[in-house]
Amino acid sequence: MTEVIMKAANFDPTLYKITGSVGQGQWAEVPWVSIFRKSITTSATKGYYIVYLFQANMSGFYLSFNQGWTYFKNKYGTKEGRQKIRKTAAILRELLHTIPSEMIDGEINLCCRGELGLGYEAGHICGTHYTLEDLELKPEKLIRDLKSLQAVYNELELLIGHRSVEQFNDYLLLQDDSKFLEEEAQEEQYQETVASVAKKITQNTMELISEEEEAEKRPEPVTDKSGRSHWPRDATLSAKALLLANYKCAYDSDHTSFISKATRRPFMEAHHLVPMKLQGEFTYKLDKIANIISLCPTCHRMIHHGTDEDKEQILRKLFYERREKLESLGIEITFSQLKKAYYIELE
Repeated sequence: MTEVIMKAANFDPTLYKITGSVGQGQWAEVPWVSIFRKSITTSATKGYYIVYLFQANMSGFYLSFNQGWTYFKNKYGTKEGRQKIRKTAAILRELLHTIPSEMIDGEINLCCRGELGLGYEAGHICGTHYTLEDLELKPEKLIRDLKSLQAVYNELELLIGHRSVEQFNDYLLLQDDSKFLEEEAQEEQYQETVASVAKKITQNTMELISEEEEAEKRPEPVTDKSGRSHWPRDATLSAKALLLANYKCAYDSDHTSFISKATRRPFMEAHHLVPMKLQGEFTYKLDKIANIISLCPTCHRMIHHGTDEDKEQILRKLFYERREKLESLGIEITFSQLKKAYYIELE
């Protein structure tokens, strides 16, 4: 079958690897034939690939654009891994514009019980179902559908860009892990998530988050399509910072704000005093509670968009109040360096 697929769909053997299995020693519950784009993966255990999956009861088969279940299982465990692989599939259905409308259904049923078969079901991104008779009655449709998924595969390769599959997956799942890049496009969702997480944190957790922080080495970055490194903000840490600040503005505790629907407390926003964009210049982690400031919306806008005089005034107060604690966490920066990070041109 692999030779038939390669020839009929004109797959370049230098770019694609096609292989299949009906089981080793005994018949597999879900026999499969996979098409791997070599630049992305050559294994069904990780990455993205096109696969024919035969239902366990042999009532039919699927053409599926799928993901390597073993990668998610090893990284997250079985239960969370299934949640993560389904989330990744849902995200990609939104991102990939070449998916034909008739292939967008996110569910397949392989009539199976085994872990690998359930992994295929969870990892399904898009595709279509056939009866066994379709092999003889609709050969043209099979080839046409396969070429459609080849176009989806090509689009995915462009999305991955200069990243490894692992880097790409981490980037896709940032917000599912309550992590956000320090950029304007994600700011509103970040602040909303911070408020939502704060609402869930119980009084018992407050005892834990009030403990002294320790310095942590800089974590590995996430990588965008162009290969640039970014260090995301953890909304859970930001929520804890707002709780510890008792929803008061760090610049002026008398500043008032409206009541948040999520927390039923004054609406405050989390702000990293030493910006996350500087993480690459520091050996130690910047996403720490001590570096996360609770600001009222007006002060938060001022520190980003105000005049240099106003920005310097608020920054000076916050910096000298936090400097000692930041230095204890390995975050060492002068006020002049911090002003430069905020594009303040005053001497």
